[in-house]
Amino acid sequence: MSKSKEIRLLNDRLDYYTMEAEDDQFDAEEVIRLLKRLDELEPLPEPDMSAEESLEALWIKKRM
Repeated sequence: MSKSKEIRLLNDRLDYYTMEAEDDQFDAEEVIRLLKRLDELEPLPEPDMSAEESLEALWIKKRM
């Protein structure tokens, strides 16, 4: 299976759990597994600054 097809299937499965599954059908462990696999296939880039730095920059902008 190609990487892009696997990513699409994982996203479809996550969409099911977040938008369609009833409470008794929701499987938190499966969602965690899906998210971990997606992160392996398509890792998010590291942020340019920490959350604290981002918040400080926001407050500085608001004061201007």
